[in-house]
Amino acid sequence: MKSRVGEDQMEIFALRQQPDRSEEIARLLYSEWSALANWSSVAKISERLLQRNHADRRSFTLLACHTDGNLMGTASVIEFELDDNPSRRFWLGEVFTPVAWRGKGVGSALVNSCISHAKSNRMDCLWLYTPDQQNLYQRLGWREVEQREVSGEWVSVMVLDLAA
Repeated sequence: MKSRVGEDQMEIFALRQQPDRSEEIARLLYSEWSALANWSSVAKISERLLQRNHADRRSFTLLACHTDGNLMGTASVIEFELDDNPSRRFWLGEVFTPVAWRGKGVGSALVNSCISHAKSNRMDCLWLYTPDQQNLYQRLGWREVEQREVSGEWVSVMVLDLAA
């Protein structure tokens, strides 16, 4: 049986609260996705995180940290991640949990926190794309709307209506 991380052992907060952790997050994202163009440079990832989390932006990044301070995962809401359809403004992305924390509910907690934060900021829906986590997102209420190629990889584009 997989153990789940209790809320008393994990805190989720916005990167804006600890912007100095942007490079740490960038290194993690780079280690997972460096073969993809958007994640091929730690410096570029870090700069994107800082820009995205500037106070005047609606986009944001959330971190899950253990009570000992170790990073357990991260997720972002990004404006126009895929920019070919302007009606698809806000995208859930960069959902990442290091191997040691996978299967413990960290990713789901981050996704749910992003959804709550997006609702409180009056976003009407969130979009995402995933090559292999459709079942997870469907369990969390997302609906697949199309399959397409993104960065040389076939993915499912999914949507979650936040107005309901």
